[in-house]
Amino acid sequence: MVISSLAWIPAGCADPNPKRYQLTQEEIQKLQALGENANDDEDEDDDVPPDDDDDLPADLRMDEYDDSSGDERNIGDLLVKYDDVEDDDIDHDDSDSSMDDDDEGAETAANDDPREFMPSDVDGLMSMGMANMEGDYKDDDSLGSDVEDTNLLEDDCLVLVGKAEEDFATLEVMLYAPKQGNLYVHHDIPLPAFPLALAHGDIGPLGTAGNFCAVGTFDCGIEIWDLDILDVLEPVCTLGGMDTRAEEELIQINMARAAAGKKLKKKKNQNTKNNQPNKLKDGSHTDAVMALSWNKVHRQVIASGSADGTVKLWDITSDSTAPASTFTHHRDKVQSVAWHPTEGTILATGSFDRSVCLIDARTAGNSKNNTKSQRIPADCESLAWDPFREQNLTCASEDGTLTCWDVRKFDGGEPLWSFIAHEFGVSEVSYNPNVRGLMATSSVDQTVSLWDAHTIDSSGRIKACGSKDVKVGKLYSVSFYPSKQQPWLLTAAGGGTEISIWDLTREKMIRDAFQGRLANGSYIDDSVNDENEVSTEKDFEAMMAAEEKNKSVQKK
Repeated sequence: MVISSLAWIPAGCADPNPKRYQLTQEEIQKLQALGENANDDEDEDDDVPPDDDDDLPADLRMDEYDDSSGDERNIGDLLVKYDDVEDDDIDHDDSDSSMDDDDEGAETAANDDPREFMPSDVDGLMSMGMANMEGDYKDDDSLGSDVEDTNLLEDDCLVLVGKAEEDFATLEVMLYAPKQGNLYVHHDIPLPAFPLALAHGDIGPLGTAGNFCAVGTFDCGIEIWDLDILDVLEPVCTLGGMDTRAEEELIQINMARAAAGKKLKKKKNQNTKNNQPNKLKDGSHTDAVMALSWNKVHRQVIASGSADGTVKLWDITSDSTAPASTFTHHRDKVQSVAWHPTEGTILATGSFDRSVCLIDARTAGNSKNNTKSQRIPADCESLAWDPFREQNLTCASEDGTLTCWDVRKFDGGEPLWSFIAHEFGVSEVSYNPNVRGLMATSSVDQTVSLWDAHTIDSSGRIKACGSKDVKVGKLYSVSFYPSKQQPWLLTAAGGGTEISIWDLTREKMIRDAFQGRLANGSYIDDSVNDENEVSTEKDFEAMMAAEEKNKSVQKK
């Protein structure tokens, strides 16, 4: 069992009364139309030959028996053949028959069980879910119990968990009740492949607000799931991946044919050049999707990074299945992508080619004029923007190095700080969006470390605030709760079967150190040390454009 990725659902995004999946009127009409076509369709492509009774022995050819034959009579389900026995030779003894009936009745009465089961304590059985809910024991008050169990309370916290065990993968929506301290699976969604990346968003393919999750797997596509629908069997849309339209149409046809009592159609061999089986959609990734980031400014845009070395931008509201843009500036697998929290066209990318890049999403391709890069000592594992010092980008590396840059001086500039945070590597880094400077890192050494990213000591390192073994095995993911209702909540997971919820309000040292930094949901840093930087900071994109212009003037 492996938990590869985590993502919180912000407060207020989920429907407090989730619904179970139901066919829409359009889907019902489509199935009805397919059923009518199935009734008119001939089974010309069915390969099953008809049964041939000619090869059977004569005594097994049941169709050749003639019920009107004088020497054969049907008695019940038995076929009895009379050779030389005449009706007059059969002795009909009424007395013997009546005696047989009496004996049969006595035997039946002896086998009857006169006992009747009457539950002595219906309420007690119902409380354990064992009572008979039919007939007189049906309790009207319990009809809505299932609905009440799935309804959400105002203070419930939801976290998405990408989990895989051998050949079975799921996306679990787990519920944490802070007051009771309860943690359980609210509902889950089966996935076709091992999940590698999750990203939450609130805009769906129809352009309407909702509660959605993008899932990147070892397959080449990105599935978008509606989290407000229970028992859902398929995503609302898939970005890239295999072109399965023919298979989906065949499934719908076979559903209608099965309902009409017809034989199922078989998949035809596809050998033509333009209709290859397992063909990828136009513009799809050609390898596993390893990283996802949902834009919080342009909320219909998703960035994806893949093992094929490309970064793609997708508009989920577009009618086209192709990506809006493709970037090829990396030379190896792309492990992390992260949109800037407020500048919706600035995207950070990290790769196994040991580089971190900044790109302007308004351009595409491999334009070096619109790409800035920095070298790092090992493969990139995670990227995170500081939500209160928005110019700061932090990278976690496979060798355990944490590095932070001021991206206004990113191209060729020295980092603000860089040091070894974990001896066995850093798997992910996360900033608390509600507490200034509070940062967490996870590692395969099974610990979560907390840092004050806004306090730098004399050695050039940020201040360490402690670490904890969260007892869930090697850690691959860590994340702070994004909403201000629970600003001190953190989750981590990895090689174990469970996730860990760490409530920092129980840690007096952490609470005392950061209590005065609660931002009440604001992303503005009003600290004294950065007062000049914040007051003089202008439009982010304009500054980057101005810097490029100055370089071009100097070259001339």
